[in-house]
Amino acid sequence: KEPKRETTNSNFSAIFFTLTNVLAKVILLVACCYGIFSSYRFATQSPYFTVSEMNIAGQERLTDGELKKWIGPIIGRNIFQLKLDKISQKIVEHPWIHSVSIRRVFPKGIYVELKERTPFAKIQLERLYIMDNYGVLLEMGKESVNELPTITGVDVKNPKIGSNVAGKEIIDGLKMIHSFNQLPVFNQNPINTVHIKNRNRVVFNTRKKDIKIYMRQEIAEEGFKNLVLALSVIGKNE
Repeated sequence: KEPKRETTNSNFSAIFFTLTNVLAKVILLVACCYGIFSSYRFATQSPYFTVSEMNIAGQERLTDGELKKWIGPIIGRNIFQLKLDKISQKIVEHPWIHSVSIRRVFPKGIYVELKERTPFAKIQLERLYIMDNYGVLLEMGKESVNELPTITGVDVKNPKIGSNVAGKEIIDGLKMIHSFNQLPVFNQNPINTVHIKNRNRVVFNTRKKDIKIYMRQEIAEEGFKNLVLALSVIGKNE
């Protein structure tokens, strides 16, 4: 009978050890979960992580007030609960914003760095618009913005601020304006008007209206390169 009693005691000890081990693990798991929950509650509810300032860098035309109004309420919100990807997406939806990066500055700050679009030309549609070098409409244009070249003769249906209206003829026209105006011969009298008569003909005009350049669209690239080469030589000889 003694061996049987020893076997029973041994089994009881093994079961007790197993139960104790499982209970210890359960207690440890509960403690970890509670610690994680407490940390999360502290991080998301503590006034220590309430945003009190938002700094914006990189803007030239837009003001801090305009940008903060566009972004929406940030101050007073919890820094961990802000969804930076959605805020970035909201910012780049602004017609004047080309790109943006945003990050948290612990414990209470948000830092936004952006790059604005650069006004490159005016385009006459049903109204006059300002657009950048990618063909994005930035705002309604003003006749007083005389330093920007003007593109006319383009037909775009239902243009909207922020939309990209750049067809091939517009992109080619923008590239040619830029390249022409890099030449010394146009330093004092830059190209400031591009009229796209049709898909086969483009007319460039200088600010003083004393030089006109006619180009056929289908041979524009080759003809343009030859013309730029010739004008470069003329500019050097002047």
